Amino acid sequence: MTIAMSASAAESGAPTPSSLQTSVSARTLGFLEEMGWLESLGQRIGALLQPISDQRSMMDVLHGRWLGHALHPVLSDLPIGFWAAVPVLDAIGDDGGAIALTAAGCAAAVATAATGTADWTVSDGRERRLGLLHGLVNTAGLALQLGALAARSTGRRGAGRLLSFTGLGVSTAAAYVGGELVFGRGLMVDHDAWKAGPSDWTAVADAAALDEGHTKAVDLEGRKVLLARVDGVVCAMEDACSHSGGPLSEGTVEDGVVTCPWHGSRFRLRDGAVAGGPATFPQLRLESRVVDGRVEVRGRPG
Repeated sequence: MTIAMSASAAESGAPTPSSLQTSVSARTLGFLEEMGWLESLGQRIGALLQPISDQRSMMDVLHGRWLGHALHPVLSDLPIGFWAAVPVLDAIGDDGGAIALTAAGCAAAVATAATGTADWTVSDGRERRLGLLHGLVNTAGLALQLGALAARSTGRRGAGRLLSFTGLGVSTAAAYVGGELVFGRGLMVDHDAWKAGPSDWTAVADAAALDEGHTKAVDLEGRKVLLARVDGVVCAMEDACSHSGGPLSEGTVEDGVVTCPWHGSRFRLRDGAVAGGPATFPQLRLESRVVDGRVEVRGRPG
């Protein structure tokens, strides 16, 4: 009966139910990130921030290169944590503690915003638009908390409590969007984290085809691997940049360092170490050797 009904609907031109269902949250986020004004506003903000983005050493600090992974998620728990404790202090009548934690949350939010803005400057497309929305909602949450702090400091306890609670709700919504950017879109995560193998030595190229100081991308089990000869030694690493998956083989090489053509992350070819952000994770390396004129590589176990 179901088949007959479906065939009848198809013949009549009536729409049939889709087999691919999306959640309400996915549809909502999809609608929000496609709003045109986010693109135009993002372009204007990006242009304003360009002089700051060009300060590579400062951006490395904000990205968290020194930490070994992105700094923004480390700081993002602080303002939410401080502000979430304020209603508890309100419930027990600790006005002084509520003021102190509201102020601490505001201070932590400023540092969190700085690191988040740095990460946003090296995003693209829909992630850039959604990241901008995340930042704008967070800014609204911070403004409400600053209003709460001002109200509490001038004795307007009721207004302060209302603003604190509202600001916490707004910041929680922004945190949800931030979670989508990291867990749903893979922003600022290691894009080589799930790659492994081969477990056996595998020939991938002629050694004679590798020139000193140049790179070559080769196919290996459905992915690209970057080969290079540095000081006579053949090195191998994943071709996809750990920051955002950019093709390192299309980047430039200087003094044994390859620069990603997408966002400018720099990696030492010999050991995959990060020589410059926005990448914070080192490039995944493979073992390499030359046998009978052929380059062989072997990856980490799966």
